[in-house]
Order: sequence, then C-alpha cells, then structure tokens
Amino acid sequence: MKRHIALLRGINISGKNKIPMVELKSCFIELGYIDVFTYLKGK
Repeated sequence: MKRHIALLRGINISGKNKIPMVELKSCFIELGYIDVFTYLKGK
C-alpha cells in the first residue's frame, strides 16, 4: 500500500486566509485520497 504525506508550511499562521482542517481534509478526499487525516501540532 502506498502512503502519501503532505507537509504544508504556513497554513493558518497569521489568521488571514484561514483554511479549516475539515475543509483541507475534504479537498484531499475530493482528489481521490482515502483515510485522510490532519495533524495540527501545537506549541
């Protein structure tokens, strides 16, 4: 089974143009990926 990881830098940092994690996840699902999850690392 192939696995893909997307490391996105600078998402939701400044508060401008925020992308909710649910919306980001649904974008990947629409692209055909399965078992998609997000991980938001806190400080």
